[in-house]
Amino acid sequence: MNSPRTGSPNIHLEPPTAQTSPSTTAAASPSTSLASFITKPSKSNAAMALAGSAATPSQSSSRAQSLHSSISHQSNSAFTASDAARHLSQEHVARTSQEMFRKIAEYIKSEMLTTGEDYKLLENMNNLTKERYGELAVMAQELMQEVGKLRTTYSDFEPYIARIDEISQQADTISNIATELDEYTKSLEARLKRISK
Repeated sequence: MNSPRTGSPNIHLEPPTAQTSPSTTAAASPSTSLASFITKPSKSNAAMALAGSAATPSQSSSRAQSLHSSISHQSNSAFTASDAARHLSQEHVARTSQEMFRKIAEYIKSEMLTTGEDYKLLENMNNLTKERYGELAVMAQELMQEVGKLRTTYSDFEPYIARIDEISQQADTISNIATELDEYTKSLEARLKRISK
């Protein structure tokens, strides 16, 4: 039976017969029309749908199954492509992350090497300073020994120095006495001159 045509075409669910007209046959192939309406197939799919409209119900069912499998294959292909893109994106992220961690490790390693070199330099400077202070300490000890020797020598010469001081004082005293004698002699000469006149 053909359903009455209104403003919008209704989908006919009864399989077509041999006497059905082409227009009615196109409207009477439910699986092909539904598949073409849902998936919007290409020209080849439309041709297959028109060819299946004139076939028997079993052939229409097999064609519908093949169209369904084709649609499923296309969706699976699209899903596989998206999975591949996602996988490639994950590989890119993993590769980029590995490269980032490698560079960070190299940076940290270089910083640690630089810090180690700085500590080695400080260690060498400290060792040189220690050696220099050791040399200065040896020199200070030698100077202290020399000062001790000088003190011992001064203590040995101290009696002689005291004797020299006494002699110096005696010389000053003799000089004063000589000066007084000279003045007294001059005064005596003056008296003798007055007496002789």
